[in-house]
Amino acid sequence: MKLDGVKVIDLSMFLPGPVVTQIMADHGAKVIRIEPPGGEPSRGFGPFDESGESIWYRNTHRGKRSLELDLKTPEDRATLVELAKEADVFIEGFRAGVVKKLGVDAETLCALNPRLIYCSLSAYGQDGPLAVKASHDMGAQAFTGFLALNDNGDEKPVVPGMPSADMASALTGLNAILMALFRRETTGKGDIIDANMYDA
Repeated sequence: MKLDGVKVIDLSMFLPGPVVTQIMADHGAKVIRIEPPGGEPSRGFGPFDESGESIWYRNTHRGKRSLELDLKTPEDRATLVELAKEADVFIEGFRAGVVKKLGVDAETLCALNPRLIYCSLSAYGQDGPLAVKASHDMGAQAFTGFLALNDNGDEKPVVPGMPSADMASALTGLNAILMALFRRETTGKGDIIDANMYDA
């Protein structure tokens, strides 16, 4: 497997980040999925298979290990920091500023582990006027004008059949991570990546 030996810590939820780490897991990376108290929200998304498992969750989390941590507690934050010290890749999907408040931002973790590749995968990036806004795929499609390309002839956009912003940002993030892993082979240094739905 091409990514054997690569350790990934995944704090992201829903679709973009989990798609990135799912592809990495499929190619041999060891992915530890950090879930909030109560678990990843997509565990509750239907449809469900015969065993009662969410098909969405299964398709984006197969082959990963899960660890439930409450990052509002010092003990669980300390556990996460220890995991990050040994990781190759760390991916998070919060709004700008959230990881800083939690003490697991890129600057903090990369100082502890200079080989770490830290990827933020958000709706609108880590700076700029939209950075603090929470959003999902359709919000990013609307802000970029992409949603307007999908109308029914009356100039009113319809819900797209494909989460284009989610998937484009996932592939952008994955490409950046793989390039950073490649460069690290010669420099020995990690990287900080800002991938987002709006730009993708």
